Amino acid sequence: MHASTLGEFFSYPNIITLFLTILACIANVFIGVSILPKDKRKKGYLAHKIGFWVVLALYGIFLFYNHKLLKNNYFDWFVFFYFAVVVQWSRKINVTLHAVIASIGLVMLMIVICFSVF
Repeated sequence: MHASTLGEFFSYPNIITLFLTILACIANVFIGVSILPKDKRKKGYLAHKIGFWVVLALYGIFLFYNHKLLKNNYFDWFVFFYFAVVVQWSRKINVTLHAVIASIGLVMLMIVICFSVF
């Protein structure tokens, strides 16, 4: 289904879940940027970690319900793998690299929504 109006866009199955995933990812990026100074890392680390798990859970819900309705493609699963493994792995290497890799994941979420709806 190709959405040509905003009403058709929001009538797409699971679009709200994917939209909430993107919003949670953006919020988590902001949390990560706010704890960048070393003196704030201990305080905001738990919120950043919870934000990451919220992003994974919301995207997992999207994949679960999308599989029942439309069947997921390989790129949808690759994005989940990217968030679950690559983003987690990058935080152990470098904080700046972690931010860049997480931002690439956000772009891939936007690509998922574009290919799914438009």
